[in-house]
Amino acid sequence: MAKEENRPYSEEEETEVKRPHKGGRVLRFESTDIRELLASPMAMTPFKYLGCYEFCEQIQKVQHHAMLTRLFISKLHENQVTLVGVAFTISTVIISPATGIPKVGEKWFKQGELEKHYYEPFIKPRYRNKRKSYFPFSHLLDRYAPMMKIIMKYFSCEARFSRLYSYHIWLLMHFTRVKMLNIPYYLFRSINKMAYIVQKREYEDQMKSLFHHSLIKIIVLYHLNELNIAWSTFISNPIFIDPSIQNVQNVPSSSHPSTSIPPP
Repeated sequence: MAKEENRPYSEEEETEVKRPHKGGRVLRFESTDIRELLASPMAMTPFKYLGCYEFCEQIQKVQHHAMLTRLFISKLHENQVTLVGVAFTISTVIISPATGIPKVGEKWFKQGELEKHYYEPFIKPRYRNKRKSYFPFSHLLDRYAPMMKIIMKYFSCEARFSRLYSYHIWLLMHFTRVKMLNIPYYLFRSINKMAYIVQKREYEDQMKSLFHHSLIKIIVLYHLNELNIAWSTFISNPIFIDPSIQNVQNVPSSSHPSTSIPPP
């Protein structure tokens, strides 16, 4: 079960979830300031209850490191990547304690369409009989729009609020406690899909396709803390300034007994 849960993203899945008539490249945006969340009681209550508020606080605290994200994602293979001699692993087992988000709910990631009775309660009445694989954001009931935008900024990292797909409604159902979604699993699959797409592109396009910057840094910091490696020691390596550098000096082995977290 664990092997199936943490399988890498595949070409077969990309074909399965690919949507026709997609409206151009997704504009990425990640909130690194919790003031918008704090100003929304409708979002704050479920974020705290479902264990996601701590994750948002971490994002504000750690911010992000764009070059770290690019190197991490471009070198990720079979859920593992080694940077300057330190081995990192992504899995739901790592993401859950790193973010503080519990592994509860259904394991689902952008496959298939939602049944009509799930999404109808969130849609304005005059649009409920028009079943589509996606629909305009304006069809969402107004009372859910502010929370939906906050959810999108933290979990799907989007800034183009024009269309909603089934995964957006899945996320909204989770935070309205209609149908629980395993968020660590969703984030794990999202990172894997990003790596699959980024690794097929040239450098310039890679940078435009990266997201989950803060999440990647949170995962890296979690590993470094477990291995007793200082962030400043790790990130001071020249490769994080100029990735063309070939002779990378590894983190000194004397600073930690092991360069990877033992498997659970």
